[in-house]
Amino acid sequence: MTPPTEAASTIASSTGTPTARRFAVLGLGRTGLAYAMAVSQHPDCALAGFVEPRGALRAFARGAGFAEPSCSTLAQLAARVRPDTAIVAAPPEDRGAALEAAVAAGLATLVDGLPVSHADGAARLATVIAGARAPVGYAFGVLFHPLFARAISVIEAGALGGLSEIRASVYVSRVFSADGPPARGDVLDAAVAELLVLLDAMFGPARQVAATGQRLYGARLDEVHARVRLAGGRELGVDGSWSVPGYPRASLVVEVVGERGGLLVSDDALEADLPAACEGLPRGHTRRVLADERDVLAFESGDSARPFAAFAASLPDGPLLDALDPRRALRVARLLDAIRRSVAATGAEQEVSS
Repeated sequence: MTPPTEAASTIASSTGTPTARRFAVLGLGRTGLAYAMAVSQHPDCALAGFVEPRGALRAFARGAGFAEPSCSTLAQLAARVRPDTAIVAAPPEDRGAALEAAVAAGLATLVDGLPVSHADGAARLATVIAGARAPVGYAFGVLFHPLFARAISVIEAGALGGLSEIRASVYVSRVFSADGPPARGDVLDAAVAELLVLLDAMFGPARQVAATGQRLYGARLDEVHARVRLAGGRELGVDGSWSVPGYPRASLVVEVVGERGGLLVSDDALEADLPAACEGLPRGHTRRVLADERDVLAFESGDSARPFAAFAASLPDGPLLDALDPRRALRVARLLDAIRRSVAATGAEQEVSS
């Protein structure tokens, strides 16, 4: 499989086409503006406008130098500028509705992150996506991170042989951050969901889960410890907390022990012991840091540029990269639902709905 970072880099060298894709960005927070910048710098794409119900954010975008029209609803924007593609970067609680509006309008749609974290919402969005007339993709920056993308390729190649142990963790300081925790959600929404997306890409779908959690600083879940059983019977351990000081950004770590080698990967570095060269890594022990990886897009346009460029390269008809597959987002939503049920049942194993 072509690593997502390489596929995203390819589109950046395009010479342009006579008719640019016209993108509407739904949501004008920090993420929406990052996508708008990535669209503006792409030779084959153009910004059609913005959808944002909050007037202060529309004014901020104008102050930041974006002259494209902005409206409160997609219908209002579509009546003015007729976009053919949408990027959903709205707050998590609004992403599902924004996705439905974009699909109903017939737009190719890229959704940033997970729009739902429960099985009922996943079932609803599965129906919406199945009826879409244009491609729908989900953007998870972790799958386009150069070190994690390389680790996924090593696992897919089977370089480590049979896997005997898989451990994963994520920590972020949201409870103790200067702004305090977000108004909605808990540690699953704020940190663990992204880790589960990465583990799904590395090892495949989950079938059962047993989890315990702690509420240390209020009614919301602050820590979770889970044992996840995959479709093939393999198990992996997952730990997550948003109440540990010292992690201003989510820190993800995955450790894999195999019969022929091992791999440890995080946001900062990848260490591997391989029996033979694989996916650009030499035989034996090696360590690579992020600075060792070719990462032109993120340097020029930020993290959002990687999944955006990969999505743009797939238009108008696809196919989408596996890293953009919407089915993974729905699987993770169902897994989060099962984790919540298991925590409520004091660790009793729960099936992940299909």
